[in-house]
Amino acid sequence: MLLYLMRHAHAESGGEDLQRPLSAAGQEHIQRLLPLLRLLQVEPDWILSSPYRRAFQTAQLVAEGLGYSREIVTDPALTPAGSTVGVQALVLAFAQSQQLLLVGHAPSILNWLSELCGARQFRFRFPAGAIGCIELPDPRRWAGTLCWLIGTDQLQGA
Repeated sequence: MLLYLMRHAHAESGGEDLQRPLSAAGQEHIQRLLPLLRLLQVEPDWILSSPYRRAFQTAQLVAEGLGYSREIVTDPALTPAGSTVGVQALVLAFAQSQQLLLVGHAPSILNWLSELCGARQFRFRFPAGAIGCIELPDPRRWAGTLCWLIGTDQLQGA
């Protein structure tokens, strides 16, 4: 399985955390990211998102840009308070997928990336809108190989 971990794009500041929408810059970032995701053949069988508005909007924009036609599944395991155990259960529930995209929040999404790659001691830059691809040979094991990581700074001027 290819597991994609994505942090929601830049959101508006202020207001109730659960309802903060993407900013115009966040929406623009996703639009700049989409051609690269298509080039990398990102074609998720399923997209799962935190129910927080900014994460769900990020998932929607990615889904539209990649021609994804299924529903976007929301799950509280992908919220800022989400746990590794909850995300592991999600990955197992969708283990039949060839490609699975999870959209969540910092710092948990970055922690899961580090854990999956056996690199807890390393600090990855994972700004808003960043996405990483992990090859996960066996979804029952929480261990994989980082294939690539794309951050906001890599899209400047794109």
